[in-house]
Amino acid sequence: MKKTNLFLLAIALLIVLSACTSDKADDNPADLQSKAKFIGKVIKIYDKSILISDAGNEINSGDLYILPTEFEFDYDKEKIQPGAIIEIGYDGAIMESYPAQFSGIKYIKFIEQKDDMVGFYEKVFDKLWETDKGLNSDIEILAFDLSKTTNLSDSEKSALIYVLGNKYSIQTVSGTFEQLSKDGYIDKENLVFKDGILFSFEVTKESQNSFMFNAQKWRSGDGAYFFQDCKATKTKDGWNYEIGSEAIS
Repeated sequence: MKKTNLFLLAIALLIVLSACTSDKADDNPADLQSKAKFIGKVIKIYDKSILISDAGNEINSGDLYILPTEFEFDYDKEKIQPGAIIEIGYDGAIMESYPAQFSGIKYIKFIEQKDDMVGFYEKVFDKLWETDKGLNSDIEILAFDLSKTTNLSDSEKSALIYVLGNKYSIQTVSGTFEQLSKDGYIDKENLVFKDGILFSFEVTKESQNSFMFNAQKWRSGDGAYFFQDCKATKTKDGWNYEIGSEAIS
């Protein structure tokens, strides 16, 4: 009876070991070679690179990262669209550029599709930029107050500022009116931003598939343009918006 029990135990152990071996065989070799992984959100796809933001990792190399678009391995390229959450396996080293770069990328995995909110605010900015273009004359700085843009993460705010600065080839800074005045960008006493424009987006009300917001570009006390009571709505093609009213000062 004891020999029978020992025989059955041996068979059970062989089955367990066989299952473990099978699981390892199914693993992606690239996954096993990666010393670290990073979860990021696709922000912008350029001709030769992909800009991604941090999606909740605990690393201290900055919150924006750039990936080359060509790799020696296959990945779900058609799924890698703005808003996509992806996992990147790499060798554990990060090059301290800005945006930062991963060393020794082993694989890229698509995880899920999220909203492309940076792309949405880029569209709002472009519309505001083209409105009353006289305010844009001879500027050297794009300043952004995103302190009340509650539907962007901190890394997405950095991404939006980077994307717009890169797009228009203009230096960027961020801060509230008070902070920018304290730092010497805005002449608070005379209410003028001599070398730049301050853009701000304020979310006033949010629901599941829509939100209300205001947008503003400000150059001086008598040089500003406002989009007020705007409504953003999520559709099958992404986020669109309607301007409630416009004002000028």
